[in-house]
Amino acid sequence: MTIDEINQALANLANSGDETFSNAANYVTQLMQQVQASQLSAQDMSELLRDMQRQMEIIQDTGQLKLKQDMNSIINGIFILASII
Repeated sequence: MTIDEINQALANLANSGDETFSNAANYVTQLMQQVQASQLSAQDMSELLRDMQRQMEIIQDTGQLKLKQDMNSIINGIFILASII
């Protein structure tokens, strides 16, 4: 997943109409911006994203499963990109 694909997927989630995932997408976007502005380390961002993934594990609503999968894909894509950089 490229950074452009991650940004597009985050925008899609932010506009999904689901408040939980919209807020989560906006939060991830803010974290990425903070890393780019050197206000947050990539390691700290990774820890916060892992926490988010753990919180999302409790989501069982079938209407949110696709959004949950999308967010997990985004976070895993960020982890991969962070390991390359």
